[in-house]
Amino acid sequence: MNYRTLGNSNIQAGTIGVGTEHLEKADRSTITSIVELAVENSINYFDLFLANPEFRDNFGYAFKGKRDKVLIAGHLGALHIDGQYVRSRDVKKSEDFFYDMLKRFGTDYVDVLLIHFVDEEDDFEKTFGPNGLYELALRLQKEGRTRLVGMSSHKVPVSKKAVENELIDVLMFPINPAFDLTAGDEELDSLWKDDPYAKDGKLTSESSRSLLHKLCARKQVSLVAMKVYAAGWLFWKENPSSIVLNSTQCLHYALSRPGVTTTVPGCKSTDELKAAIEYLTATDIEKDFSKINTNPAWNIKGSCMYCNHCLPCPVNINIARVIRILDLAQEGISPYTLKEYRNLDVKPDRCTECRVCEKRCPFDVHIVEGMNKALKLFKE
Repeated sequence: MNYRTLGNSNIQAGTIGVGTEHLEKADRSTITSIVELAVENSINYFDLFLANPEFRDNFGYAFKGKRDKVLIAGHLGALHIDGQYVRSRDVKKSEDFFYDMLKRFGTDYVDVLLIHFVDEEDDFEKTFGPNGLYELALRLQKEGRTRLVGMSSHKVPVSKKAVENELIDVLMFPINPAFDLTAGDEELDSLWKDDPYAKDGKLTSESSRSLLHKLCARKQVSLVAMKVYAAGWLFWKENPSSIVLNSTQCLHYALSRPGVTTTVPGCKSTDELKAAIEYLTATDIEKDFSKINTNPAWNIKGSCMYCNHCLPCPVNINIARVIRILDLAQEGISPYTLKEYRNLDVKPDRCTECRVCEKRCPFDVHIVEGMNKALKLFKE
């Protein structure tokens, strides 16, 4: 397992996590088996937004004796009323369900507290305004009930506002090559229509979603990638996006995006979790997602997708990392990008301009030019 830092903290999250949305009706045995399998494979990040009492009790049972091995991401504003899920902005009810979560999980804190499902501008203003859920989240953090505060969203505009204003440490956001073909303010339901891509024309590497990923990286806001399989769309050859990948390729795509710390693929069984775990031992060939370029909507020639097809470099330059740092620094060198550059094991000045990397690149990136740009930009 590889680990990445959550936000601007010292918390290390495994790059593969567990999404639990499909386990609401699962029995205790199934949930226990999934938690045990995850922990055995060093998976530590669990996203747990459901407030169903039985669901919470089952996970609390499965977490016994393992609290030091798991990171719990709870949600504020996800309730369970009259036998069904309810999204609420009621501060008192949300606080009650938060403490119910702690009790049922057998813990006195969560590692990440996400304000649940903020998509619209008016909802954002209410949630982050006076006496809203954000104030509650900050109070709970001050009281030691959560280590980090974040938000889950499906839309770019409100996510960008939260990140730009440095309101959150973590952003849970859908990331996969099918959804990334759509506009950043797309209604969630429209993503499941017959052809949500036709009206949007060509995608470029500077789409609003791509820019959000880069903004998160610059601001050190951790992206938690949800819907990495596009709800199974990407496994279906007739899906409207025409992109077909397996679970390993989907996970590698998400983990290649700037700012992403971990992924939370959903699972209904240990077999489905095992499919995600296969990523941990997959070869570079098995991780290859470059076939997305066969879709004409992906107008990405010349744009680095950070897929590492260019490697190995004869002088061991981490090419994708250099290009990612360069991309993040286009709007100016920040302390974060400068630190990332200085932490490179091999600087781009070692480049011999052999161009072997460019011959391997499926996206026709001018890599040598990028190395020279990075040298000039970060001249020390």
